[in-house]
Amino acid sequence: MGQFKLIKNLSVRQSLENTTRQYLVGNLKKPQILDFIKNEDVEIGITSYKDYNSELPHKHNVAVEYQYMISGRTQYLDLDTGETHEFIKGDFFAICSGTTYAQRSKPGTEILFIKVPSINDKQIVEPDSTVEKWLSEKLRTVRKDYYHSSDAPKANSIHPAAAVALISDNKLLMLKRRDSGNWTMPGGTMEFGESLKDCAVREVLEETGLNIEIRDIIGIYTDPKIVVEYSDGEVRQEFSTLYYGTVKNGKEHIDDESTEYKWVDLAELPNLPMADSQRIRVNDVICFINEGVRRI
Repeated sequence: MGQFKLIKNLSVRQSLENTTRQYLVGNLKKPQILDFIKNEDVEIGITSYKDYNSELPHKHNVAVEYQYMISGRTQYLDLDTGETHEFIKGDFFAICSGTTYAQRSKPGTEILFIKVPSINDKQIVEPDSTVEKWLSEKLRTVRKDYYHSSDAPKANSIHPAAAVALISDNKLLMLKRRDSGNWTMPGGTMEFGESLKDCAVREVLEETGLNIEIRDIIGIYTDPKIVVEYSDGEVRQEFSTLYYGTVKNGKEHIDDESTEYKWVDLAELPNLPMADSQRIRVNDVICFINEGVRRI
């Protein structure tokens, strides 16, 4: 007689809120939050990295690991060959038994893993100084901006985003991006449970240390011919709102996404290296300040 066993998505998501790994199938000896399907032949689960994460060197003497990249980007260092293998969203790969490796993953990475058989044969290997250094170096995302380019890749994602023009003494606050080296106004993508305005305030605080007040909207940008390609396989179509804001309090500092910040005189802005899409927004800031014109 046939039978179905179900583990609902909501249960999986809730179980991953406070841990990086949950098993769906396997011959588990220790309890976990999520109910799982008992099976001695195969182990299946999800690994979810909300923050940068690394795995100490280890190997499985018997089991073979199969992995599918649900999202994000991860790298494996083969300690036997010294090779680094990189995988991004949509990739499927296998790690043969006896392979000694270390792993590092960027925030937002999720991996569906399958291990055959379901046994605890993991052996930790003590890392040397070279491996320790490799593990300590965070996996960086590299971006490439395309502006009405014929060789632009096809977009595969859209994320509502907000940026803020902060002006003081006729100077605009600009950040130098770590992933591209270009200059940009502070901002980022909206998260669940917040408005776009809340997103703008949060992102500026995280990226600059400044508490701000949103005063107006300068422009809305949704050109489908402007896309950003990331090294984890995401190609994001433009969807951004640019606000005008003022500083309430705080002391400037930058987070890990930037390498430098400075207040730039409006007249000097054209001299900064920036993406073409960012240059349009900077010009709109100048028009807004001088003439009150908005881009809708």
